[in-house]
Amino acid sequence: MAQDESERRDNSQLMHSIGQLTGAVQGMERGLTARIEDIRDDIRRLENAQNERMDRIEHSLGQRIDSLETSVSKRIDGLGARVTNLEAEDKRLIDKTAKLSAMGGGIGGALAAAAVEIIKRI
Repeated sequence: MAQDESERRDNSQLMHSIGQLTGAVQGMERGLTARIEDIRDDIRRLENAQNERMDRIEHSLGQRIDSLETSVSKRIDGLGARVTNLEAEDKRLIDKTAKLSAMGGGIGGALAAAAVEIIKRI
């Protein structure tokens, strides 16, 4: 009977130790699971922060590109206007030159005809 009681005590202590060990393992598992969730949450926060940063960079670059596009468009429009003005001036000068040439030719022809008449009379 003393041996039975000793075995019961040993079994009881063994069961108690197994219970403590099981509890400790379960506690470690819960702690590890919670820590893994914390790490996942940290990773999600980092990903979200990175995505927000990328969105801000894309937005900023988009605004800069739009600004440059507007500036380039204005310069191109200004150059187009200058070319149009120069072409109009070129046409005006061509017309003037043609008129002066025609007048000069007419005057030269009249002078030549007058010279011939003068020479005929001499």
